[in-house]
Amino acid sequence: LAVFKYSSKKIALPWELISDSAIDSISFVISRLAVRIARIQNTHFTVGAGTTLPDGIVPKAGLGKTGTTGQTLTVIYDDLVDLKHSVNRAYRAGGKFMMNDLSVAIVSKIKDTTGQPIWVPGITQGAPDLLLGHPVVTNDDMAVMAANAKSIIFGDLSKYAIRDVNGSTMIRRFDDSAFALNGQVGFCGWQRSGGNLLDTAAVKYYANSAT
Repeated sequence: LAVFKYSSKKIALPWELISDSAIDSISFVISRLAVRIARIQNTHFTVGAGTTLPDGIVPKAGLGKTGTTGQTLTVIYDDLVDLKHSVNRAYRAGGKFMMNDLSVAIVSKIKDTTGQPIWVPGITQGAPDLLLGHPVVTNDDMAVMAANAKSIIFGDLSKYAIRDVNGSTMIRRFDDSAFALNGQVGFCGWQRSGGNLLDTAAVKYYANSAT
């Protein structure tokens, strides 16, 4: 679980905005810096190639199912069943699907032989949508369905571990810095984090067909 340093990049606010704003502009900026870091971390924890980046869950997962010929932009019910059962049942009980929101739109339209959707939407607030009896996690850093794309994963996602070192750091600088010479306050955030799939048998991916 090697760690990597993430930066929000710097943001400068004019003194006038901080002094005159009717809202807490400093808290607003700090929250946006945290979102910046979280977004790039999510990308790397999903598809990071390792070495100079964290090992993402998709590259570390094993192949569970290649789409039936013709499924370059879609997936069929049988292939979803095969993907689910490519994961050993020791990990399957707590398994979840993960896919891009555009893939959710495709999968949620699949119907069984009686014309009923196989997708079961959560009926109470906070309840997950279900696919083949398992929760679905929407992650827009997952690949959109395309030829050979690793567009869906299934398994025990808790086997992917994320390591944060010493919490996040936010720096506010205004005294003798270049920001002060411009009548500004500078802000920047950092976080050192790493991630890896600790058990590669716990998660498998679906790859769309090549043709």
